[in-house]
Amino acid sequence: MVDITVARKRFALLAVTVVACLLACVLHIRTAGHTYRYRMDGFAGTTLTKESFQIDPPTMAHVASVSYEGDVPVAEIVADEVADGVCLVNAEDSGMMFTVSVKPGKVIVADQISFSGWEYVGWSLAICFSVAFLVCAWNVVWLLRRSWYGHEMAANASAALFCGVQAVIFLQIMTSGQAHDFMDLSYRILLIADRFVWLLLAPMAVAAVLVSLSNLALVRHEGLRPTNLLGIVASIAWAVACLALRFASGLDFEGYYALVMSLLLNSFFAAAISFGICVLAGASLCSWLAAHHVPSKPRDFILILGCALRPDGSPTPLLAGRVDAARRFADAQVAAGEAAPVFVPSGGKGADERWAEAESMRRYLVEQGVDEARIIKEDASTNTRENFALSARVIEASGVDPSEARIAFSTTNYHVFRSYTYAHDAGIVAEGIAAPTKLYFWPNAFLREFVGLLAARPKSLALALLAVELVYGLAEYAIISMG
Repeated sequence: MVDITVARKRFALLAVTVVACLLACVLHIRTAGHTYRYRMDGFAGTTLTKESFQIDPPTMAHVASVSYEGDVPVAEIVADEVADGVCLVNAEDSGMMFTVSVKPGKVIVADQISFSGWEYVGWSLAICFSVAFLVCAWNVVWLLRRSWYGHEMAANASAALFCGVQAVIFLQIMTSGQAHDFMDLSYRILLIADRFVWLLLAPMAVAAVLVSLSNLALVRHEGLRPTNLLGIVASIAWAVACLALRFASGLDFEGYYALVMSLLLNSFFAAAISFGICVLAGASLCSWLAAHHVPSKPRDFILILGCALRPDGSPTPLLAGRVDAARRFADAQVAAGEAAPVFVPSGGKGADERWAEAESMRRYLVEQGVDEARIIKEDASTNTRENFALSARVIEASGVDPSEARIAFSTTNYHVFRSYTYAHDAGIVAEGIAAPTKLYFWPNAFLREFVGLLAARPKSLALALLAVELVYGLAEYAIISMG
């Protein structure tokens, strides 16, 4: 049995680390911000002392020391009281004046430039997102090696993608010198999500068109049902979100604080959209990986997940494909010199079906030459979750502990990812065998897994989004406090 709590604990530790990093940034602003180191290149070669500086009002701040970096004087100004004022510098044959402000929390800035050590915040965020990316990517690899496909893997893949993009952007800002002060860094943080969305605008538009076209093909072949319209609905939602974001970014506000609040609102909205894109990409990637995974051999049992039957009670092409995929895997196992697995066709009788889906699959297997002794039915389930839960009871009734048995399950390729999650919930460690199907099923299936992930992990995803929005909230707080 795979101990999935290892990945979960690692993810929880990461969340604590991220929160601690954010709190450390806030604490740093409130402490290091009390001092401002002003490098005075214009006074290179000039001798300055503390008495060379005159601050008005004098109760606002004082010059603690004057040091030299080479021949350039560097003044250390310490905050005393909240106020706005000026600092006059007098030298032997020159002078200058610059503005000084002490903000609430005694954060001191000069000429609206920054406080001492502002780079600490930028590098902390860059390192924080980098570590988050590494931990999430590590979890994905750890789960892949154990063939543990499902919502845990999708959540980690989504987080790795989002944090990886954020880390690259932060590292680029800090290493390229794009941010010249804390105010500049804060503005760039607020623009990260917005730029991320517009960068993906063209590829997402192409994807929306292709998904909508696949939905039209799906409706034409499978009929008009709400679940067959997910691609069209998602495309419309994407278009509306982009229009709303464009409208929000184009609003004209008067006043400094109104401008900052509009920028924050735009960033919050953009962050939610970009986070959603990453979750969709993570779920789609894991769904694709799960469908292309080939289970290891040997397997003791092969569960065959049921679906609708024809009016005469025979398997539909979709169901026959699942049975055929299971049989091909079993034949390959026997050809490799291993013992033949036991088939567990799973599915009850629908209101419009002649008999149980499990019975239909049993008959189909026997027609294909499978010995009935290698078939045990589970004919009471009504959905995929029950397929696994009740099949586990059937296996246990045969004298085998389902948590210790080597189990595979066979289903249609677009259904494999979700089936892994249901297997895990039933306490079964199983690997999926993917039966092929039409290409037009895939885009809608990816969206179903995205919706399924949102429904299965609402609290975890909400907390992750809250942590992201917290970064933008802190950036806005910094801009307002220094404005």
